[in-house]
Amino acid sequence: MKKFALGITAAVLLTGGVSAQNITEQNVARTQEIIAGVLEAYGGAERLASLNSIVIEHQTTATAVGQSRAPGPPWDRNNNQGQDAIQFDDSIFVTGTSGTGGGFEFDNTTIINAEQSYQLNHRAGTATPISQADFNTASGPFIRVTPALLVRQLNLRANTARYLGDAEVDGRSHAVISFVMQTGPAISLYFDQESYRLNKSERVLPGFGLIEYRFYDYDNIAGIPFNQRFELLVNGDTNLERRNTSTQVNSDITALTQVPESLSRLAAIDPDPLTTQKLGEGVYLIGGSGTYAMFIEMDDYVIAVGGAAGIPQRISELRKVIATKPIRYGVMTHHHSDHVLGVPAYAAEGATVIASNAHASVVRAAATGDVELKLETVETRRVLEDADRRVEIIDIGPTAHTEHLLVTYLPAEGLLFEADHFTMPRNGVVPPAVSSTRSFAGALARHQLEIKTLVSAHSPLTGTPQDLQTALDKPVVR
Repeated sequence: MKKFALGITAAVLLTGGVSAQNITEQNVARTQEIIAGVLEAYGGAERLASLNSIVIEHQTTATAVGQSRAPGPPWDRNNNQGQDAIQFDDSIFVTGTSGTGGGFEFDNTTIINAEQSYQLNHRAGTATPISQADFNTASGPFIRVTPALLVRQLNLRANTARYLGDAEVDGRSHAVISFVMQTGPAISLYFDQESYRLNKSERVLPGFGLIEYRFYDYDNIAGIPFNQRFELLVNGDTNLERRNTSTQVNSDITALTQVPESLSRLAAIDPDPLTTQKLGEGVYLIGGSGTYAMFIEMDDYVIAVGGAAGIPQRISELRKVIATKPIRYGVMTHHHSDHVLGVPAYAAEGATVIASNAHASVVRAAATGDVELKLETVETRRVLEDADRRVEIIDIGPTAHTEHLLVTYLPAEGLLFEADHFTMPRNGVVPPAVSSTRSFAGALARHQLEIKTLVSAHSPLTGTPQDLQTALDKPVVR
């Protein structure tokens, strides 16, 4: 196959520049040329269009970059196995994974099939209807790690594609095309200049950085090249290494959409809008879409607890109930990358960020912009109090999830806020405990805290010690 033509950037330099209109026209022509070569390498446009279903079984090693028990490398590594299946003509997607990691044991399946969409928890023996199933959002991660499907998407959405230039990958020249899928930010595809195969893709996720995918070991299946391995990197660090053990093309996936009769049907879980919930006098839980922060009103200031996604929006909601008191402290529960996203927002408020001493470097790295970070660290316990309220910030680690965990405890109310260890499902049905929940319960017992209400960073529902005991007592079905 002939090599791609000279890149547009070089062409502009050699000709001394062209009009803006000509640059656009040349970019479109170059993009179309590359796509044509890629389609040929992947079996042709007609063959890709007839690619209606794929079933891939895989084994994965996950490297917990920014999500390990310790705040730095060497990162924890965990193994899991699973299966993904997609069928385009009926907009069906099924994904299932089982394994361990981060103090969790899991065996779950998600079925996206219009009105018959379910979340299956095989450990708990339950099937929960999905009230607003979104095929494109659910199947996007699978498409992004399957080059044949990315090429199929590229062809369908070629009007969004743009040629970015040439780049070297593993010592070989690649042409780079960017395009926009139905959901998510634009993704850049690196095609080998000789084989036209996709060897790398990347995109930037706000709050996380550069996400890179590498594809290896192509095998021809039904006339289409499929990768047998892929690697996912986050900001240059390996996060996932997957080996595909089986790939089936255009097979019937109906059986995979069936919910086993042995599973108990639960009530559907509706969307999780942004809400403000009053937990007690001057204590508010604010959040939605699975992430919550707690705000505690003191005499002349506010303590914010939790640093997961969406803190600026949660602060805006806070101002509807506490209009003028400043946020003086923002408490980070632990060092995981999804729980320090709120650091810049608290810094912008002029608040002092409170974190475990072991997590200070992670919190400093999470600060962005020109605002100076005020940081206070905790070794074992920090008390904030005024005439009417006492707030205790306690490191109850280690747990199976993290070596250090700051919980915020209001002894007068018997209220405790934590993250990632015991989350009440929004349908109220408590599943069997995982390792992180068991170690959390043990830590609470060691500290002899008198608790009435358990508040989570990931649920609008509060729990009780009785709910926690239900999880500890409940048997695992599978």
